[in-house]
Amino acid sequence: MGIDEKERERAILDVTAELLLRHGYNKVTMSDVADAVGLNRRLVYLLFPSKDALIKVLLLRELNIYAEVWNRYLDSDPLGGTVASVYRGLLAALKQLPLMAAMYTRDEQTFGKYLSRPGNFFASWPPDPGPTREYLQAMQEIGVVRQDINTRAMAFILDALTPFILAALSSHKKAPLDDSNRPDQPSFDELVETVAGLCECLLTPKARANLEAGKAMMRRKIEEAQAQFTERSNP
Repeated sequence: MGIDEKERERAILDVTAELLLRHGYNKVTMSDVADAVGLNRRLVYLLFPSKDALIKVLLLRELNIYAEVWNRYLDSDPLGGTVASVYRGLLAALKQLPLMAAMYTRDEQTFGKYLSRPGNFFASWPPDPGPTREYLQAMQEIGVVRQDINTRAMAFILDALTPFILAALSSHKKAPLDDSNRPDQPSFDELVETVAGLCECLLTPKARANLEAGKAMMRRKIEEAQAQFTERSNP
């Protein structure tokens, strides 16, 4: 019985993600990938003509998985649709996806020389701060953010806080995240809940917010992002 090509591709991508997080881009070779998945190197090259092509497909897949995880969180959260819920869901999804956390932080131990490679994935995917302000303004317009909030200032604050919180998700650590070794510092979960609580207190209107409108906007943004990811994977 022949092996399904999609299954083979998925296995290669899964192994590549593990090797990338464990050893980093600089040390991982196509031979390593082939050996780990139990394939002849030529079969790997038939699907992915180069290591960089393989990495690009892997990162695009990771973005789509991230969007799906975030979407499920949005559906399951009773307060889904508020800025606090969006922020909490974003970081909760990143905690489940160490490769995605490494992508957000441009982790050098994970991506190494790939970060400076011509045409690398990050050249066309910078999570720049602009969308945060646009998102807050849009949420304000539909009544999910208080009208008296300065969205420019709040976007600046959130964008400044996020990298420090993401630093707690160092993707190259082999051991699971363990905050007990640093009793003087808050845990990742404490940071997320505290920032989400601040968002709830500062941003959510006193009257009941239009959560369904907030959810609809987030679903639309997720769909738009996924469409962009797909477009980038098919230049």
